[in-house]
Amino acid sequence: MKPAVACTAFLLASPVCAQAEASLLPEGSVDVAVAAVAGIVPAAPGSAARKAFLLPQFYAEWSNGMFIDGFAAGIQLSRDPQWKFGPMVALDLGAQRTDGSHRGMRPVFGAFADYMPMRELNLHAHAVAPAGRDGNGMLVNLRAGTPVLQGAHAVLAIGLGANLADAGYTQSVFGTARYQASGGVRDVFADAHWTWQMSRKTTLKASLQSSVLQGDAAASPRTAQRTGTAALVALRYGF
Repeated sequence: MKPAVACTAFLLASPVCAQAEASLLPEGSVDVAVAAVAGIVPAAPGSAARKAFLLPQFYAEWSNGMFIDGFAAGIQLSRDPQWKFGPMVALDLGAQRTDGSHRGMRPVFGAFADYMPMRELNLHAHAVAPAGRDGNGMLVNLRAGTPVLQGAHAVLAIGLGANLADAGYTQSVFGTARYQASGGVRDVFADAHWTWQMSRKTTLKASLQSSVLQGDAAASPRTAQRTGTAALVALRYGF
């Protein structure tokens, strides 16, 4: 798996790709930023191998709710500051199929939702499909997060969550001819995100996520390691 592919696979299974930071902009305005993102992530779910990457990222958000965020684009339909939801499409850069052949780039479709019942709690969900290696399956990400330290220019937030997968996804990623994997909870995870507003236009963000495979994904003969850790650092400049 190429570094960019590993990055895409990680982002599709995390809240990062689902516009968690979307905001309500004044009518007719646009928010544009560029970033450099570096990270170390598992080469694939259940793999003991790790991949490092350094990628550019482009971000844009319009007052009508449309946004582009790295490999994802979509539209926020809600005008309620407590609710954020809408459709999205992301670019999957390809992966190794179960028969050993390589699958090229493809669009991945989905939807996202964020709900803030109170200032200190964010509830997030997004679903994407097709998410499996063979062009089928669905993956659903659920997460609850809260800030634990807040300063004048820096915030530390933590979260807990799980990724749910249907049988099509689990079989394509963890199944074999002799091992039939069923759907359910693919993994549970904990994460931490530190954000530092270095200046009015420059932001540094560091993220760490640790996950543990569950159920048929953990028991699969294709799983070399149940636990996985991903680390990302992003330097963003807004215009």
